[in-house]
Amino acid sequence: MFKRLFILEWNSFFRSADLGKGIAVKILLGFLGLYFLVSFMTLGFSLHFLLKELYPNDEPIFLVNKFLLIWFCVSFFIRVMFQKIPLLNIKPLLIQNINRSSIVHYTLMKTIYSFSNWLLIAVMIPYVIITSRITDFSNTQLLGWFVAVLGTEYIINFYNLYIQKNFSTSLIKILPFLILVIVLFCLDYFNIFSVTDLFGSFYDLVLNNPLLCLVPILIVAFSYLLLFNDIKRNMYLDAYLQDERSEFKEYNLSWTNRFGELAPFLQLDLRLLWRAKRARNTIIVCLLFLAYGLFFYPNPEFKDSSMLVFVGIFISGIFIINFGQFVPAWDSSYYSMLMTQNMPIKLYLESKATLMAISVGILTILSTGYLYFGWEILWINISCAIYNLGVNIPLILLFGAMNKKRIDLDNGNYFNYQGVGAAQWLVGIPLLIIPIIIWVIFNFIAGMNVANIVLILLGMIGLAFRNHLLNWIANKYIIKKYSMLAGFKEVNN
Repeated sequence: MFKRLFILEWNSFFRSADLGKGIAVKILLGFLGLYFLVSFMTLGFSLHFLLKELYPNDEPIFLVNKFLLIWFCVSFFIRVMFQKIPLLNIKPLLIQNINRSSIVHYTLMKTIYSFSNWLLIAVMIPYVIITSRITDFSNTQLLGWFVAVLGTEYIINFYNLYIQKNFSTSLIKILPFLILVIVLFCLDYFNIFSVTDLFGSFYDLVLNNPLLCLVPILIVAFSYLLLFNDIKRNMYLDAYLQDERSEFKEYNLSWTNRFGELAPFLQLDLRLLWRAKRARNTIIVCLLFLAYGLFFYPNPEFKDSSMLVFVGIFISGIFIINFGQFVPAWDSSYYSMLMTQNMPIKLYLESKATLMAISVGILTILSTGYLYFGWEILWINISCAIYNLGVNIPLILLFGAMNKKRIDLDNGNYFNYQGVGAAQWLVGIPLLIIPIIIWVIFNFIAGMNVANIVLILLGMIGLAFRNHLLNWIANKYIIKKYSMLAGFKEVNN
């Protein structure tokens, strides 16, 4: 039965109308996945020696046990954000002569081969090999330890699937986890109670008594059966697999009337951001990436570096990137209706540009707290924000004329490539690389202040010629109109 289900899925992929693009995306993701696997394998081979150099008086594997809690917390966070139960593929099978148990087993078995699981294996196998060669631990001890660590990873795998099943709102999924992590971190940081030592002590015991590795295995089996029975019991189109019902609320958007002819389009976009899962996730991502500067600003190595421009463009323009790259695909379900209206396409584009400009203003204001790291940070962020307003907004609208892939607004999975085409892969290059190159050149010639002023001048020139730019971009949309309409009618792309 598993072979039959695999063949059905294989044929579904190779008979897709969008086979070429699907293969291209999978090849690209395959190369990225291979890069990460090799990187993690390298970490596994060097981990013992690295820890021995940093902590010469401690046994490296006991230090690894202490840090396993951090690994599993990060793993759980990534899974909640990116991993999802592949239930949509089950719906067509419900009317076939296929045993329900086989369908559920096949679905859950697919999650066992999650990329997150392979990352842990890529680290642990070379680490165990190195440890067995240069330490006194027996192969039995290390095998039991490896099974216990891998079993814990699969506990997280199935626990995440349970979270995915029972909570539909992303914030509700993450909030309890974040609160727990913050509490545990505070306990450890203020030396009240060492959670990492307590967690690591179990794996220390496994090294002394390898039979204890059966504890995680039993928990994995129990969680698998619990999830299996739950899914099987609710595997109906009008129950567990039913599309989530949306509650539509009326919002007071009268304040948008001050924008005149743009008001109806702005109201449509605001309702989209509030109601659609995928569009709403762009807001969450924008708020999360406001903290992106904390990875760079405290580090003195990045002072006067081009990375500050990258961060400045990214922070103030993250909404431009996440939302703008899918214009006009956000409206793909009713784009044909829009094109039948007595509506200038320039007016449609101007409303999108206005919404993105508002986002740049809001994100720039929220990022002013980075003044704590120095006035030059704020100075660069403001220059990058003006550049985004004048240059990147028209640029991303121009790339929108290449969008021909329909978007499923109800697919709220963060790691979601549905609707992604060539335009989405290409647009990031000019948005991020061009301002960095310009800034580096003028910073080298005349210093940081002149480089910032150049970015500001380019942004102001773009704002001054905004009307002409939108007219030119609108003509591109008119030329591509029918190919875009044909692409948006393709549901399976």
